[in-house]
Amino acid sequence: MERTIRSYPGVGIAGHLIQHSALCVPSIYVSRPCLIYVSQGYNILRTREGELRIEQGEMLALNGGQTLDVYNGLDEKGLYASKAIACDPALLADFSREHTPLLSPVASAAIIPDPANQFAHSFDCFFDALMTSPALPAPIARHRMQEQILWLAQHGVRLHTTPPATLSQQVRELLLTDIAHPWPAAVVAERLEMNEVMLRRRLAAEAEVLRNIIADTRMTHALHLLQNTDAAIAAIAQSVGYESGSRFAERFRKRFGFLPTAIRGHHRQAACPDCSLGSN
Repeated sequence: MERTIRSYPGVGIAGHLIQHSALCVPSIYVSRPCLIYVSQGYNILRTREGELRIEQGEMLALNGGQTLDVYNGLDEKGLYASKAIACDPALLADFSREHTPLLSPVASAAIIPDPANQFAHSFDCFFDALMTSPALPAPIARHRMQEQILWLAQHGVRLHTTPPATLSQQVRELLLTDIAHPWPAAVVAERLEMNEVMLRRRLAAEAEVLRNIIADTRMTHALHLLQNTDAAIAAIAQSVGYESGSRFAERFRKRFGFLPTAIRGHHRQAACPDCSLGSN
């Protein structure tokens, strides 16, 4: 079955990540809280709290609204694979209101080193149901997403999403609503209810430039598509607004330090010097 990313509005997004090269990706913005099950290989993450290593068979609960460095290490067969379900922040907020939270939210991320068999089975069944056709009815999908949140609570984990704290984060969230749109400054400013001068001034105060945010958001989205789908690289380039495959590849390498083909196994790299994870 061809891999694709499945989205359920109001519930979440599911993807099956497969990578054939050990690569480090610096400064990835995570917009939604995620639950990730590592089935092959291992992860090393650097968050603002420090480094975490997630082994094969372990789960990672990751908060939304943060930037981190990620290293995906290969197993003895030369493969990294994981299943991820990103939860809609509104569903998570609704759940917290309906169920008095007994747990404090985790700071950035939490490892579940030995998930209960029932939890792993529940996650696998839900993931498979999200990825197959016909689509789950929305109320059922919502209910089963809440089941994952309850299982996390059983393991002492409560996720949350930090609202965009900076204007640059607000811009990223806006761009994700239509990643291939040209997004001229006038349109971005209008959507964020300010004028262009104010937009540029406030971004400059954060040491950011609109065109760089647009390029970075597109490249990050392209990375997710390369990792979680079997779509052709040319099609992915077009989906993020690049008609020229060579220009897309050049921009991608400038951002991540490796070509798009590296994800699919055409190049092997042990670590990225930009973030130094996985170099030991």
